[in-house]
Amino acid sequence: MSLVLDILSWALMVTGGVFCLLSGVGLLRFPDVFTRIHAASLGDTLGAGLILLGLLLQAGLGADLVGIKLVLILVFLLFTSPVATHALVQAALLDGLKPWTRDGRPTEGSLNPDDPAEDDAFIRDARDGGRR
Repeated sequence: MSLVLDILSWALMVTGGVFCLLSGVGLLRFPDVFTRIHAASLGDTLGAGLILLGLLLQAGLGADLVGIKLVLILVFLLFTSPVATHALVQAALLDGLKPWTRDGRPTEGSLNPDDPAEDDAFIRDARDGGRR
């Protein structure tokens, strides 16, 4: 049983490392801030989560509290990473950055805090289910 746990934990840690590496590549290769944030948030959350799960299998939930600390770190990571990503995207939108599109046309929605009429457009879209 120990050999199976070792193989599974190392597989989780290596897979998590690959996801973290691919997340770093995405930060360098993607064209705008929104796609870069997407790569960083998803890749690093999944990568760090897999690494922590692999470490948890190695440590176990023993009496030395290492396993419990790893679980707490994982829970903290799963709550804070999406919140931080959402805050960064909201700040970028409010700063006036537009998402990149392949054909160069503007995206349909934007957030302009100085124009309350845009809020009405979002409310109308929500009422009719996004149909135009």
